[in-house]
Amino acid sequence: MDRVMGIILAYSDRAAMRELTKVRTLASLPVAGKYRIIDFLLSGFVNSGIYDISVITNNNYHSLMDHLESGKNWDLMRKTGGLRLLTPLSRADYFTGEYKGTLDALNRNLYSIKKSDAEYIILSGSSIVCNLDYGEVMEEHIKSKADLTALYTRSLNGGKTVPRGVGVLKTNKDGRIYDLYINEDDVKLQDVNWCLEIFIMKKSLLETLVADAVSVGMTDFYMDVVKRLAATLNMKGIEVTEQFFEISDVKGYMRANMNFLNEEYRRKAFKRPVFTKIKDSVPTLYREGCYVSNSLISDGCKIEGTVINSILSRGVRVEQGAFVTDSIIMQNTDIKQGANVRYVISDKNVIIREGREVTGHEKYTVLIEKSTIV
Repeated sequence: MDRVMGIILAYSDRAAMRELTKVRTLASLPVAGKYRIIDFLLSGFVNSGIYDISVITNNNYHSLMDHLESGKNWDLMRKTGGLRLLTPLSRADYFTGEYKGTLDALNRNLYSIKKSDAEYIILSGSSIVCNLDYGEVMEEHIKSKADLTALYTRSLNGGKTVPRGVGVLKTNKDGRIYDLYINEDDVKLQDVNWCLEIFIMKKSLLETLVADAVSVGMTDFYMDVVKRLAATLNMKGIEVTEQFFEISDVKGYMRANMNFLNEEYRRKAFKRPVFTKIKDSVPTLYREGCYVSNSLISDGCKIEGTVINSILSRGVRVEQGAFVTDSIIMQNTDIKQGANVRYVISDKNVIIREGREVTGHEKYTVLIEKSTIV
């Protein structure tokens, strides 16, 4: 799809991720051990033949820049198009370090968008884990002659509770969008059009919408453009039936990761390739006497103790007599002999000392901040 440009808003103003996004963007959070949220978004574009991609980020983007580099791991190191990482300080005529909202983010980077030869734009948020095939939805968008198409699902988070802050589309029997609202409560509803924050439109229309909205002080694309102009523009909704997981709080992050322990979901999630930054790590070492059950263990780990229902990133060490259960352990964490870890998300480079017990609950996960010694 040479005529299509992908734009990823690689941040989320409504993310309540506590310490997890203290030093990184939402898009660069680890998922399923060795992947990041943005890997699924980028892979969806690349698998669909879209090689012109801009990633707009707001703050704490050092980790994201380190992960993406030149984009070569996604075959995005190209003379034409390729990967562009856009920050609030990309232009000398802007001196503030953060965007006021999604419209401000798009407006500040319109110069980059206008330089693209693409005819269509796919605008995506970064709070939903998905690896979509955009070929069919692009065809349906063009065929419908809609001004703007929004993708939605009726089974977000596997039909389980969806946290407040997620958009809901209202459509008529012809699929035309006549309203959008943000749910204000944690709800468990399946027969609702949960907005995936993925919008398709012509590039020229996006440029006009952004310029017009910003000129009158509007800041939010979803509320100040989609909702406000639903009665004016021909906006259509397309239902996508794959399973999606929304991440805007710690509970959602835990749920999205743990779902990868389900073999059926893993098969669906990886039915199309998911690319990530390549690291030349040694294979995981399983010492005699260790026990591992229903877990994802990344390269470079050393397992001497017990790991159950958990996800371990690269370079994690679980020493003899240590127990890790129902937890997410990020890169280069060292769990010492006799430690007991349950319902915990441990950030990178953490040391949990001998005999320590760190226990959360199914309804409340304990977070251990990066580079902490417990």
